[in-house]
Amino acid sequence: MTETEAWEERMSRQIAAYHESALLYAAVKLGLPDRLAGEARTAEQLAADLGLSTPHLDRFLHGLVNLGVCEERPDRTFALTQGGQSLRSGTRLNEKVQIVVGQYWQPWAALVSCLKTGKPAFDQVFGMSVRDWRKRNAEQGALFDSYLARERPGQSDLIAEALDLSEGKSIANVDAQNAIQTDAELYVMNRVLQTLDDESARATLVDCRKAMPDTAKLLIIERLMPENAVDDEATVMLDLHMMVITGGRLRTLAEMKALLTQAGLALAKVSPIRDGLTMLIAGGLK
Repeated sequence: MTETEAWEERMSRQIAAYHESALLYAAVKLGLPDRLAGEARTAEQLAADLGLSTPHLDRFLHGLVNLGVCEERPDRTFALTQGGQSLRSGTRLNEKVQIVVGQYWQPWAALVSCLKTGKPAFDQVFGMSVRDWRKRNAEQGALFDSYLARERPGQSDLIAEALDLSEGKSIANVDAQNAIQTDAELYVMNRVLQTLDDESARATLVDCRKAMPDTAKLLIIERLMPENAVDDEATVMLDLHMMVITGGRLRTLAEMKALLTQAGLALAKVSPIRDGLTMLIAGGLK
């Protein structure tokens, strides 16, 4: 196989990958991993319980067998595999497939509209920002919050890795929505700036600087954009995701320094930490 043929084969698999996402999403929405976890069931039994077409469900279950979600036994019953346990209610993977397909699929399909208008595709598909949409759809908002809590490393652990904090040091978490505390010693932005465009990011940093006592420090946790896209594929894809969903962006170290300076802050320390994240510590300009 030539290099071009290998590339085309890989692209073909990626183009068709939505089939698998759709299968997993349907399985989760129907609650099949939970139903198959207790005992093996036939397609007829499951169809009767769920009000589905038996022959169509039988074909669907064979698709799940190919994905390793369940197995078909000699008596034509289907049982959940060990891997399929990861799709049961309340698990990280269960929540992820619901969010990726239910919340992100349509905006990503409308990527061209984002490129034409410079506005998040999510807003154009759903008629409002992702933040407002999750507020209006409380169940979906809670699902996202639960997934985010599982996906992100503990903030206190990340801070402890990079700083030697004395007990009792007051810490204020900063986001782009709520008033900023004015008496803290350490202000923390944990992957906040990546969700914001440059204007909003700059405004948030300015508000933070105004609230910070002169001796306080600002700690920023972000993924930094590489100078060359091929150096960090995951970060490049996250940057595109921010563009499509929130209108935000990831930034290079030089771009972060520029934003901080414009907000009256000076970068004092840069520390790579785990999971591709970087911690930046800044204080007020002298």
